[in-house]
Amino acid sequence: MMIGTMAELKDHAKMMRKHPDMEHDEPNKVSVYSGVSRELIWQFTEVGTIDFACPRYGHFKGMRGEIKVAAK
Repeated sequence: MMIGTMAELKDHAKMMRKHPDMEHDEPNKVSVYSGVSRELIWQFTEVGTIDFACPRYGHFKGMRGEIKVAAK
């Protein structure tokens, strides 16, 4: 699972097609395997909309969405 702009998500999805077993250690990405729970903690510093998706091949179209960040 990855948080980022749609352009970043699409670029990473292309890279994942070439390297499907890629592990992630970046703060905005987490590798999650079947039957395993993981968490991605993110502190939003700006109001707006940010995208998230699973960039694995075959997952991207159905496993994505938006996070709407509002002011307190």
